Amino acid sequence: MQMQMRTMAGLAVLAVLAGALGGAQGCAVPDTPLHGMVLDPPPEAPMVRIADAAGTIIDLDDERGKRSVALFFGYTHCPDVCPTTIADWARANAELGSAGRGVRFIFVSVDPERDTPQVVRDYVRQFDTTFVGLVPTRAQLDSLQASWTFAARHETTPEMKPGEYGVGHPAGTFVIDRAGRIREILPPNTSPADIASDLRRIR
Repeated sequence: MQMQMRTMAGLAVLAVLAGALGGAQGCAVPDTPLHGMVLDPPPEAPMVRIADAAGTIIDLDDERGKRSVALFFGYTHCPDVCPTTIADWARANAELGSAGRGVRFIFVSVDPERDTPQVVRDYVRQFDTTFVGLVPTRAQLDSLQASWTFAARHETTPEMKPGEYGVGHPAGTFVIDRAGRIREILPPNTSPADIASDLRRIR
């Protein structure tokens, strides 16, 4: 039940994000071959520029003209949608085969108080060694929340121990094409086959 409530809350966030990022026209497009909430017209992806565990700056703008991007905001203590999404990414990437080299998978933590660059790098590499894990500073996270229009609020439930908390975050994967535009937001539990299909189409 708790996981279902989190997923429903995450889907509500996605609906708001689709409207906010896509403007008045941001909505699901009927009869589309894609499997997520398609943004029409597709907005430019807001800036993401964060140092990884090795100190290398990962910048979305550097992917323009080179690779499409699958981007997810989550955290390593997340008990449900984060690990299942990254596991689905890994299966989708395996299905893509050599075509996967044309996609960069990026996981951005919304929990800089507990996550470290090394922890997040190790976390995503458990699923696929090509995945990128990033931890913004608190100031960078504040900027990301404003530009990507979400709120990473700390959340508690009666079942949690003192000091434990969850973090609210978008539940979907942002798919960004090589022109730097957000083409769709894939909801949680999208099958690996459908993820792979969309990543083949979005270039």
